[in-house]
Amino acid sequence: MPRLTGSGDRRGMTLVELLVTMILVAIIGSAMTRVLVKQQQYYRDAAATADAKRELRLGATVLPAELRSISSSGGDVLVMSESEITMRAYIGSSIVCERTAAGDRFWVPPTDLAHQTLTTFVSRPEVGDTIFVFNENDLRGAEDDQWEKRVIASLDNSLAGCAGAPFTDPAFDVGKARIRYHMNTALPDSVKTGAVVRFSRPVRYKIYQESSGTWYLGLQEYRSGAWQSLSPLAGPYRPFASGDANPSGLQFRYFDTLGVRITNMAQTSSVARVDVYLRTNAGVSAITERQGNTLRDSVLMRVGIRNYR
Repeated sequence: MPRLTGSGDRRGMTLVELLVTMILVAIIGSAMTRVLVKQQQYYRDAAATADAKRELRLGATVLPAELRSISSSGGDVLVMSESEITMRAYIGSSIVCERTAAGDRFWVPPTDLAHQTLTTFVSRPEVGDTIFVFNENDLRGAEDDQWEKRVIASLDNSLAGCAGAPFTDPAFDVGKARIRYHMNTALPDSVKTGAVVRFSRPVRYKIYQESSGTWYLGLQEYRSGAWQSLSPLAGPYRPFASGDANPSGLQFRYFDTLGVRITNMAQTSSVARVDVYLRTNAGVSAITERQGNTLRDSVLMRVGIRNYR
């Protein structure tokens, strides 16, 4: 049987065809590499921008909530400037469930009552913190109502106060510690059991520079008779620069009830609105076509003082 053989000679690729193929592969590879590099650059910028927006949200969450809770006319704004504000921040609330006849001590219910919540703390009150006890006085109406301002001279736990209804359950709340506060000045007799108590502590919000050279929004508390170390809350932000013409990382601007800018920083009791500017600097853009432009973002918050009067 005859053997089958191929017809004609087998022909390979010529040098020209190889060169054309290599050039085409190089062009396609270069285009794919360029697309991948651009995608990486875009993702780097997107991640940096997202981080900057997150830090703006953190600052925009904390500052307005704190500023709305204070009373500038009541003396809660202690020090103010472009770069910082020192104020009395509220750290808890409760009620007077029992008081001494002399009015120098009172008890508040435990935080873990069985059937209700009458005491809440963001931070536990300490000696030196300021308290405000609501005094309805003896007249009808609200014309003589006021907040009695006192300072905590000492405090301890006691099982004797608030022993029963209506504030505690004698069966389920037995053995739970009631905090007893001793004030620097006695309360008047017109402050009755059931009066609302607000606890406050001086805090400072400011922009500051870390040892790394970056700038952050920091929180500082006044505790045990001294200012504690600054704790970073959000950032990094742009460096601080005084003056409206400079895009500072954090800037406070203060206004009165008529919307007039307050430039005398001693007029703390006249503040009715605070404008807070936050500006981030997320670094240099990774995208080549942006020619090294900086990634930046900002937010402006206009905060009305809720308890101005």
